[in-house]
Amino acid sequence: MVKQYFDFNKVLQEFSKIDASMGKSPILRAIRSGLTYMIPLLMIGSFALIALSLPIPAYQSIMRSLFGSQWGNIFLGIRDGTFNIFSLLMVVCISYSYTVESQDRYSPLNPIITSSIALCSFMVMSGISREGFAIANFGVIGVFLAMLIALTSSMLFMKLSSYKFLRMKVLTHGASASYSYAISAIFPAAITVAIFSIINQVVTYFFSISDMQNFLSDFFIGLFVKMGSTALTGILFMLMVHLFWFFGMHGSNMLEPVAQQVFATALEKNQALIQAGRVPTEIYTKTFFDTFVLMGGCGATLCLVAAIFIWGRHKNQRRLAKMSFLPVFFNINELMIFGMPIVLNPIFIIPFLMVPVIVTIVSYLAMRFGLIPYTKNLVEWTTPIFLSGYVATGSIRGSILQLVNLVIGTLCYVPFIKLSEGIAAINMKNNLDKVCATFKGREEHSIMSSLLSRHDDIGGITRLLAADLENDMDYEKLELFYQPQVDFNESIFGLEALLRWKHDNNHYIFPPLIIAMAEENQLIEKLGYWILDIACRDLKRIHREIDERIEVSVNVSALQLEDSNFADKVREILQKHELDPKKLKIEITEQLALISTRRIVDQIVAIKAMGVKLAMDDFGMGHSSLLYLKEYDFDSIKLDGSLIEEIVINNNCKNIVSTIVSLGKSLNYTVIAEYVETDAQRQVLHELGCNQYQGYLFSKAVPLNEAMSFILRSNKGKHI
Repeated sequence: MVKQYFDFNKVLQEFSKIDASMGKSPILRAIRSGLTYMIPLLMIGSFALIALSLPIPAYQSIMRSLFGSQWGNIFLGIRDGTFNIFSLLMVVCISYSYTVESQDRYSPLNPIITSSIALCSFMVMSGISREGFAIANFGVIGVFLAMLIALTSSMLFMKLSSYKFLRMKVLTHGASASYSYAISAIFPAAITVAIFSIINQVVTYFFSISDMQNFLSDFFIGLFVKMGSTALTGILFMLMVHLFWFFGMHGSNMLEPVAQQVFATALEKNQALIQAGRVPTEIYTKTFFDTFVLMGGCGATLCLVAAIFIWGRHKNQRRLAKMSFLPVFFNINELMIFGMPIVLNPIFIIPFLMVPVIVTIVSYLAMRFGLIPYTKNLVEWTTPIFLSGYVATGSIRGSILQLVNLVIGTLCYVPFIKLSEGIAAINMKNNLDKVCATFKGREEHSIMSSLLSRHDDIGGITRLLAADLENDMDYEKLELFYQPQVDFNESIFGLEALLRWKHDNNHYIFPPLIIAMAEENQLIEKLGYWILDIACRDLKRIHREIDERIEVSVNVSALQLEDSNFADKVREILQKHELDPKKLKIEITEQLALISTRRIVDQIVAIKAMGVKLAMDDFGMGHSSLLYLKEYDFDSIKLDGSLIEEIVINNNCKNIVSTIVSLGKSLNYTVIAEYVETDAQRQVLHELGCNQYQGYLFSKAVPLNEAMSFILRSNKGKHI
């Protein structure tokens, strides 16, 4: 009955479409990216505030006794360099992000130039030279204007720069690209800054204000003063704070003038009434919101973190929650807000708005009906939950109300966490498909460029994937599967060890992509030796329990063979598992042979000397194959799949395979045909003298236990 009215999968798909659509907007992407760039400075500034204002008398006393009365100056300096220039930082970061996001729509521009012009435009609009200007406008108070000007000035400058007649060209011998960018930006920059100066003059003249920031502050203050102290005032205030936050604007800081002029004075009124022996009358105070609503920061983020800890299953979300817990405990939530992200996230807009409103109503009613004392003490916003409730009201009942609100908020976030995890799984699958398609396309065209160093979505996704790979390697979540190698009688003589990685989204990652990421991320040595060790361990088990005649093949990359200790490590692993070196076969590709250095050659010679077998994989892909048969003493040659695919119908393929087989008899190497998928292919190969095969006709790559069962069934009573 429930499913008839609520189809979770359908809701999941719809939200996924909305999320994907929002993700395509360069403006929204620029805001999200720009704010993400600011996280380090936000965290530094926030921890400086914690160190300054931790409301524990013993802590403050110890710091004064150890470092003197001026102990806080270092942290004040950090605050001045972060929060007190918050708006300036925001202009630069968002403008830079918008330029990067919009490069495909405009002629190439240097993001630093765009950011500089945006900063100039912001300074023009700030009214810095006018009487009455407050330096605080460069801090957290000015974020709305900063975001607005960062975007509009960048758009205007980039549009003007697209007109050729405005781009000055001065060509000089030896001039750098930066010089060309700077010269061509002169006229567009001048026009952009002039336009904002004119706008500022017009607005300030008609509204008789000193600057735009004061105008916005006065507007919001006037709105709430006219409303008075009603039940709806606090609800509207919280809605506005969180709506601004959702769109990437620091809502608490944007409405800080309102909080100071309207709600901070309400607390002072309560304190004055108490001192006069009268009953306090103001429920909505700044301390009320900081203590009972903004638990963990905007959106009652502590509730979100608690919900993830209890019900969350997504690894990255849980990791983020762990990293964010300590800052969130002190009501510093930027890492959570921009890391999830909640900003511009259609999934979390409902609980992000709903939870603060609900706990505002609950707290208002609790005080209105006398269950909880009114707030009477100023509490620093970094004071942690429960302590802040007690200090604000002077009663343990304040802490109990916080606990009730925490439970309510946590329960409200739960269904949206489930929804978020579902959409994350869909997005991850789509992203993995995109990365794999890009990688395969480059592989087909022999393009060896890095994916991790790219600055687009592909690069970002690959870096996240590489981080997951490193984490899963540490926790041994990678696997080895084994594909049987059989003779014409279908007796198994060997297994090829193949790496498999099942990502958190329950999809296996394309193996060559795993290797490429490991190589780029300097993990290939660790991964390569892990594969060798596990393959030898599993082979020892097969020898002990089933058949001592089986051998195992392991692929190695050029970077592994560049390690001067490779042969020694192989010997160490073989001795560890008490294996005959002749039962291990190292596979190298033609491409590796093509780039062989002296060090690689030395390592190959060394492993051959200890008795390890050597095989060339993908033989016949177009390089100088025959040349490398002369250079290396191969024990096996594995035919490339392109030869096998058409061998039934293509006489050229038959002739090539026949020649390779004949050559093998002379040079004393065996020939193994990979990608054998039909009995007709096997029969033709047999007629050409190739009697060792590997492919789906016999078995796909399977886990160890399945491979062992397959060996038992295939080799029982047979001689290899």
